[in-house]
Amino acid sequence: MASDIQLAASKTRRIREVLSKDGTRLSVEEFGLGPDAPLLVFSHGWACQGRFWRPQIEHFAESNRVVVYDQRGHGASDRGRTAFAPAALGDDLEAVLRAVVTVPRKALVVGHSMGGMSVMAWADGHPDSVKELVRGAVLASTGPSELVSKSTLIGSRPPVRARLERVFGASLAVAGPEMPNTALTRRFVKYGTMGRHAQPDVVAECCEILLQCPPSVRAGWGGVLATIDVGAGLNALSVPTTVAVGDADKLTPQAHSAEIVKRLEQHGWLHEAVTIPHVGHMINFEAPQAFNGAVSRLNSAVSD
Repeated sequence: MASDIQLAASKTRRIREVLSKDGTRLSVEEFGLGPDAPLLVFSHGWACQGRFWRPQIEHFAESNRVVVYDQRGHGASDRGRTAFAPAALGDDLEAVLRAVVTVPRKALVVGHSMGGMSVMAWADGHPDSVKELVRGAVLASTGPSELVSKSTLIGSRPPVRARLERVFGASLAVAGPEMPNTALTRRFVKYGTMGRHAQPDVVAECCEILLQCPPSVRAGWGGVLATIDVGAGLNALSVPTTVAVGDADKLTPQAHSAEIVKRLEQHGWLHEAVTIPHVGHMINFEAPQAFNGAVSRLNSAVSD
């Protein structure tokens, strides 16, 4: 997880384990101030882990209580005994929130990619918990459904594209071999997940994080993402919500964010829609200042 993050002495690190609904052990880390401080809970995406939030931990732990956790199968969390499924994402987030929220000090929950889908799955499966435990949400670089058909990684004319979509969807569930951390791998990761102007150190760190995910876990969750539909959760996410996306995101392009924004606006729950230029899927790493600014604005707006 985030054990190798270099933090100032004031940003105290605390480690704990949380049991999900089905008994799966989740690894959770806390940084920064104690239970009286504003609480931020971060949920990472596919093939990542808690350390994916390093730029946010380093920024927010000075004046907040920051919680990150490893999704099941990722990092130091167990895989569990049941098949990976969207409901498990929501149940795991529910377990983490129940463990760390100290009412009346509610959480601002931030989800990236599959982490954003976790937030939507949680709201759908635990609607009564939304206003009880959370004061706001950030959905970053994510989508509720149709991830394969809307991805811009596949660029071809309609007759060919349909076949490529089937191949792409099936490939998500293939474990494949361990990938070495080479210049070619980093180039591949940059193309798929970042904008053209992503700095080499950002590419290297993201690549290191992604390559730590076991191929079987990557494939297990990849198969889920190929057909996931957590859109119903947007009808229950009844707190001020910021939607953020990079305009160069190929995995969850702007079409997803536009749909989320439209549905949140219909309910009156949209706080802000943020599009960051020249940035790909790894929005919090590629543009940490802009991303942290969006989180900070919502954090201030929904302060306890």
